[in-house]
Amino acid sequence: MTGRGIGVAEAIAGSVPGSLVVVLAVLTFLGSTWLITTLGPAVYLFGPRRGLLSRRDGARLLAVSIGALALVVLLKGLFDVARPPETVMLIAEEGNGFPSGHATGAAAFYGGLAALVGVGTRVRRLLAAAGMVAFVSFTRLALGVHYLVDVVAGAALGAAFVGVLLALTRRRVGYGFGVAFVTAVAAVVLVGPHHDAMAALGGTAGVLVGWWLVTERDALERPVRTVPTLVALALLGSAAAATLALDAPIPAVVAAHVAAGVGFVGLPALQKVSRYRSSSQSETSTR
Repeated sequence: MTGRGIGVAEAIAGSVPGSLVVVLAVLTFLGSTWLITTLGPAVYLFGPRRGLLSRRDGARLLAVSIGALALVVLLKGLFDVARPPETVMLIAEEGNGFPSGHATGAAAFYGGLAALVGVGTRVRRLLAAAGMVAFVSFTRLALGVHYLVDVVAGAALGAAFVGVLLALTRRRVGYGFGVAFVTAVAAVVLVGPHHDAMAALGGTAGVLVGWWLVTERDALERPVRTVPTLVALALLGSAAAATLALDAPIPAVVAAHVAAGVGFVGLPALQKVSRYRSSSQSETSTR
């Protein structure tokens, strides 16, 4: 425990006033799986309209984010290292501690965002991303749910994953989704078919199907309708999250995450089909 920085975790968490615990518990969501899997699809779908990045680069960001989360599931299971004791934790947190999923996810998402968006200078974007990762990592230490080495390793892992995946997807975005899926398969095989691993498997399989739909129907650059898209993201994301929160049966977890993955990536193609069918029906009715 000493080698993992238990003294640092105890010192930081022990100095946090009780009145700040709720604030830190809210702020730590900046690196949560829920936020990353919500913002990622939103950037992918609406980023081009705002001039932030191309739809293709939005897909690369999705591949980086989802792949990093699948990698966390795999490594947490393989290392099987406990979190700090309950006497150190300021909030209840379950699961293994190494590497920190929040630090890894934050480094992957904000690092990928900094590398791909076209706002401001590259140096400023990278500094902002580094600041966000450091802040999220600090909240995990301040809440006493991770050792120092957990967040340092997580941040380094996420940053390295960004570099590898962005290089791999420079020519073929599908490779990134493929890596995410293979990583999830490895998690199921090596760690076991528990809820998190099966959720990762379902989600990565879903985004692969969604990407196939978008490319097969040549719908990558097609704009999406704002309200229906927001509703779809909310419903699909909430359903997937609920299956984990409620400890639903594994088939329900997989199905909900497959549907979310397909919807998050494939909405440009699915809405295109919907519009085409509606226009065809209108033409038929006027004949």
